[in-house]
Amino acid sequence: MMDIRQTLDSPVSGFVSKDFVKVSPNESVAGAVKAMMKAGTGEAIVVKDGRPIGIVTERDVLYKVVAAGKDPLNTAVSTVMSSPVESVRGDVRVGDAIAKMSKLGVRRLLVVKDERLEGIVTQKRIVSGQENVELPELVTPTGIACPYCGAVVKDASELSKHMDELHVGEGLLTGDRRKW
Repeated sequence: MMDIRQTLDSPVSGFVSKDFVKVSPNESVAGAVKAMMKAGTGEAIVVKDGRPIGIVTERDVLYKVVAAGKDPLNTAVSTVMSSPVESVRGDVRVGDAIAKMSKLGVRRLLVVKDERLEGIVTQKRIVSGQENVELPELVTPTGIACPYCGAVVKDASELSKHMDELHVGEGLLTGDRRKW
């Protein structure tokens, strides 16, 4: 295992995820969220004419759509995306990428080469070396505990379903706001 100095000096290309969701600016927020859910990611890159023009994240959906009372089926991604999207080259040091994220207050950077999108690097990926990390305080000998009610489920997929149904409200992302 690398020590922290080796990690900070290594190129960010070692932490790039090449499995990312791309959506058009005219895509509905609901469509983008479904694509993100299917890919198991928390963001979608908004692309126009083959070039990244923005990014939409789970936080964007919660704050700019759900909290604002907008209909995700009739809200275009372009109206809630963050733009311009920040980027780095793959040969940039991890320490420099972290510094850029901190300075800009972002958690993700696109990785580009000759203005072409190569992938995305996230704080979570840099810190853990992987995208899907189970938080130790939630892991029990028999499964994963819900951070809201403590119910124990067998895996991350079941936890997501449990939280959706009991704590968020089934149907929210399809426009059903009766519980809100």
